[in-house]
Amino acid sequence: MRRRRRKTALYLSTLCIVCVCCIGIYKIYDDFVKNDTVIKNNKEVDNNYEDNEKVINEDSEDNVFNNAELSNIEPIASSNNSEDIVSVDTIDEPKILSSTRIEYQNYYTLDDKLEVQNDVEPPYYMLNLTREQVEEFYPDQQLMAFSSDKVILRKIIEDYSPNYKIIKSYKGSVCLFHDYTKKDNANLDEYLIETTKIPVDELVQEEQEKLYDGIVVHGDQVQDILDRIGEVYYLNKSGNYILREYRGMLGIFYDYRQVQDYKEELEKDMLDEFLTKYLRRVIETPVIGLEEELKDKLKEGIVVNGEEDLIRLLENYTS
Repeated sequence: MRRRRRKTALYLSTLCIVCVCCIGIYKIYDDFVKNDTVIKNNKEVDNNYEDNEKVINEDSEDNVFNNAELSNIEPIASSNNSEDIVSVDTIDEPKILSSTRIEYQNYYTLDDKLEVQNDVEPPYYMLNLTREQVEEFYPDQQLMAFSSDKVILRKIIEDYSPNYKIIKSYKGSVCLFHDYTKKDNANLDEYLIETTKIPVDELVQEEQEKLYDGIVVHGDQVQDILDRIGEVYYLNKSGNYILREYRGMLGIFYDYRQVQDYKEELEKDMLDEFLTKYLRRVIETPVIGLEEELKDKLKEGIVVNGEEDLIRLLENYTS
């Protein structure tokens, strides 16, 4: 019995030793496999890193090559002048600033008159507007000019300009009126603008007749017409007139020799314009039918002293 127990104990001890050995061997094998896997993974990581670095280097070389090629490519432009080549990003689109001037115009088609209504600073709602925005904001007007310095807006009106004045004889003087012709039986005192110091009865008959009917002038011509009437009034005081050829006919002129701007050597075109300003009236008698000696005198001008001598001379030349 005792002997059997010893065999059993020996058997169990041997079994335990075998189990411990197996566990130890398994542990050693497991550690070896793990270490080998780690080494392989590290090698793969190293290989991948080397491959990526190689690709990056190749790409860098390609970029350098491509940049070198691109640097040799000339830019495309619509002009051969390099100064005309401007990057789109660098162009600042003009806008309305607080310093911009806004000019409003009216164009009247029936009498071809262009009038400036206002030249003002921009209102607050126009600040920073671009050309396109202004065109959208004013669809009924033409944008004639646009810059940060000045903007011009023009309105087209299918009508006559309302800016007409009338120069007329009134109470013995040359006077300036607003246009009263659109009102029947107008009270002239209500339309009176200015009374000059030019007495109508001291003007020649032709001028008196014009002033009696009324001379209709546009606003921008008023001062020129008044200046002319004042000048011929003073020239008429001398009582001298000049009879000379004017565009193939006989012309009666105020004594333009008294005018400071007159020079005998004026060129033909300038002389014609000058004479027109001091023309009193035209006699419908062609110069071509007169004697040669008289033609030569008329080219230089024949001075006539007074209205009676003028009438007598005209009767001789036109009979």
